Amino acid sequence: MTQRVGIIGHGLTGIAAAVMMARGGYQVTLIGPKPSFAGGLQLAPNGLAALHALGMAEAVMEKAVQLDTILITAMGDGRRLAEIPHHDKRVYVGMGRDDLYALFQAEAIQQKNLHLVPSPAVSIARAENAAEVVLEDGQLLYFDEILGADGANGLCRSFVCGARLNRKTAPYYAMRAELPADQLPRLFSRPQTQLILGDGCHFVSYPIAGMTKINVVFCASAETLAREWQTEILQPHPLLKYVQRAAPAWAKLPLYTDSPLASWRRLQVTLIGDAAHVMPPHLAQGAGQSFEDIADLQSRLTEEGLSHALRSMAVSRAGALKSISGKAGLTGQMMRLSGLPGQLRDSLLGLTGTQLVENWLAD
Repeated sequence: MTQRVGIIGHGLTGIAAAVMMARGGYQVTLIGPKPSFAGGLQLAPNGLAALHALGMAEAVMEKAVQLDTILITAMGDGRRLAEIPHHDKRVYVGMGRDDLYALFQAEAIQQKNLHLVPSPAVSIARAENAAEVVLEDGQLLYFDEILGADGANGLCRSFVCGARLNRKTAPYYAMRAELPADQLPRLFSRPQTQLILGDGCHFVSYPIAGMTKINVVFCASAETLAREWQTEILQPHPLLKYVQRAAPAWAKLPLYTDSPLASWRRLQVTLIGDAAHVMPPHLAQGAGQSFEDIADLQSRLTEEGLSHALRSMAVSRAGALKSISGKAGLTGQMMRLSGLPGQLRDSLLGLTGTQLVENWLAD
């Protein structure tokens, strides 16, 4: 009998997992409304390797913008602190989130054993030999296994941890936007990641959508964002003032610094992606680690039964994520340094920045 798999959470992680499971012959139901996607994301070599294992790397590379360098400058005086060129063995790309979703959506449409249910899940319970999911519209669905891909504040994480984990505040936030490339100086359209380090904040930009759009991200604490941050921080800068003038529609995303959960599984519910590991969006590891979860599970399913593969994936990935999450979090802390520590950071990068960042990225 074909095993039934419910995937709760209809974001990038959810639809990627749904496609993989459906290709593997499982009866898959993807639960929840499609979210609206804001801005872009970067994929590092490990994320691209995971997409290659999932059979999506070629399609991604056709849509993505390959980034040649990382250019790091100081926000205060515009000094160039470091420029790190990428090479053939270290490929980084920038891509619109909606473009990446569209690639997986096209694959999902072709899977006859993949069904979309737009109503959100509101509860999970154990039924006889199955997991019961109650939807907002009153439907009852039953599955042999559930993959929780509904994020850090979702139902599945709460079920696995035994408590509601909804949080209203975060240590810092990312303000994301997409801007038409023709509204910004041509410097923004270079195939590179621009990282501008400020006092307790930082700005990142890179081209997406065939270089017709620029993804821009400003990261800062809630206290900084409570002020007139665009006027105080962007307007005085010789480049960032053009971002302010383009009047972007900013999307505010909370950034958490939690360690990955020690346990990703309870009964028939297994977490993947942000539901299991809240990955700071540094070192291009946010989406990449979610795709690694799915590729790891796919590999295990070739040799193990569904339940055993889910258990072993959860244990293995939980161990692997400890160091990766810590390094991404430490990167964010260094980017948010202020006062004298921030000045010392800039001085160190100015002296040995290229080699320092090269070594940092080597993992």
